[in-house]
Amino acid sequence: MKRKLLISIVVILGFLTYKYSKFFYAYVVLGEDTWKTANVSMLMSILLLTGIVVALLCSWFIKHKPSFYALGLKRDILQGFMWGLICSLPMFIGYYFTGTFNTDSDLELIYRDIVLAGFGEEFIFRGFLFGLLFFYAGWGFIPACLISSLFFGAGHLYQAENVSSAVMIFLFTALANAGFAYFYYAWNSLWMVIFLHGFMDLAWDTFSIAENVTGNTWANVFRFISLGIAIFISVKTAKKNNRWDLKSKMWVNKTA
Repeated sequence: MKRKLLISIVVILGFLTYKYSKFFYAYVVLGEDTWKTANVSMLMSILLLTGIVVALLCSWFIKHKPSFYALGLKRDILQGFMWGLICSLPMFIGYYFTGTFNTDSDLELIYRDIVLAGFGEEFIFRGFLFGLLFFYAGWGFIPACLISSLFFGAGHLYQAENVSSAVMIFLFTALANAGFAYFYYAWNSLWMVIFLHGFMDLAWDTFSIAENVTGNTWANVFRFISLGIAIFISVKTAKKNNRWDLKSKMWVNKTA
């Protein structure tokens, strides 16, 4: 019990260190003016690298060695790529006919969507915060989801234009966090979740669908078709992986 409490403290403090490291870079390392004018992708890359280092240090405390495996990066990257792409195809196809192609699409857009959003957000919020609390600190699925949803939802509020849109964005992204956490549990790996997230974001941005994550009617029709396919495949995968016991781990994960 004491060990799990220590893991919880280390993980939460580690995550907060990553989360607020931007102030250290902005005011100590680079300076406020440089931080405000620097390339956004570069700044996000610096923060992601910081998060990776902090997460590995936390995994070191838990496993007595730095472990990407403990953070969800298993050896099934090709399988994850394949299923992530298959599940996201309805969005690419649907948006091709209903959206407008973004003429600004370039390699940086692919890098932002696949690496910074897909890999970065899944690694930090699902692999690091949710995953270590759920799989190693004994937190149940619901409390581990709640704390990661709080930060994940708040991190998307910059897209809001008013209070009502802020509420919708927060609720939508918090729910998405819980869904992708389930995908992580079902697959026992982050790779499918990473590529699904990345390809969905890429389809969204390639065809300039909407100004924020809540989207419009057609955007959500094809998005929910993709998510429906992902849910169906993930449920079958959960059965195959003998991970059909989530109900007993909702509040406390005694197997951690």
